[in-house]
Amino acid sequence: MFTFLTKTAAVTMALASLVLATSPTEGAAQGYPEKPITWIVPDGAGGGLDTIVRTIYPYVEKNLPNDATFVLKNLPGATQTIAVSEVFNSAPDGYTIGQASVAPLTIMPHLGKTSYSGYEDFELIANVFDAAHYIVVPGDSPFQSLDDLLAHAKENPGAVKVGVDGVFNVQHLPLLNLEQSAGVDLNEITYKSSAESKKALLGGEIEAAIMPSHIIISEYESGTLRPIVDVMEVKPDYFADIPSLKDLGYTPSQLFVGVIAPKGTPQDIQDTLSAAIEAALQDPELLEALAKRKIMVNFNDSAAYKARMEALDVVNKGILTDLGVLK
Repeated sequence: MFTFLTKTAAVTMALASLVLATSPTEGAAQGYPEKPITWIVPDGAGGGLDTIVRTIYPYVEKNLPNDATFVLKNLPGATQTIAVSEVFNSAPDGYTIGQASVAPLTIMPHLGKTSYSGYEDFELIANVFDAAHYIVVPGDSPFQSLDDLLAHAKENPGAVKVGVDGVFNVQHLPLLNLEQSAGVDLNEITYKSSAESKKALLGGEIEAAIMPSHIIISEYESGTLRPIVDVMEVKPDYFADIPSLKDLGYTPSQLFVGVIAPKGTPQDIQDTLSAAIEAALQDPELLEALAKRKIMVNFNDSAAYKARMEALDVVNKGILTDLGVLK
């Protein structure tokens, strides 16, 4: 028969055993967050991605517990690898997350340009939106289609100058793959941003450029710029009649942008963040604001986000290998 003392001892031992048996991440989200969360943005203040994050984050805050707040930290440059590296080097405690596109996770690591090995070195919290990029020409360009541009390039190797934002990114890679597949030699001109590419295209410095769909709307409507082919898999409704590389028998790319966290961030904290992002992206007010900016919202939970990243990583590695960049 247990005495009070032995019962107390038994309960104490049972609780101790339970604590030892419990995963160290279980219950980690209780009371989370207790301080501001740093949201690292791989873009300069006022840039396109920065503006999107600044539009979204108050709605994510609203759907987190404990009066959560975010502090945005802008770290542009090096095809987003500066910002992504900051996430990689941060403590996995739920107080650092980052916005990331696919290039720093599925291209740059293969080129040996990162301290991390790839997307596997991060927790993929959720995808937020997809983007389409188009080969765009001036409104008065003689090129009415991609076939026109490629035919001219074939007859005049290196004569067609095409602006891209960086080297071996989601713009450059499909363009290089297109050149190889079509047997043409284009003259890629590198700019620091789509704004610079657009300025060069409007100024007649280049014959074409690859730019995000949402930043050419006003020029398209005024007739000063004209998209001729989508280089990505996704296609916005407002350009539904413009063919994609896939439609024309070439290999398209993908551009999706999500939220990542340091590897080892507790699962319940990941779940809390993912749920808050999902709820935010269902808010009619936020959806209206993003629709005005022509942003294609596409929430993917962690599993779907990871599956897309894994598939794209295989595709991009294959393209780099076919181009002779990788052995």
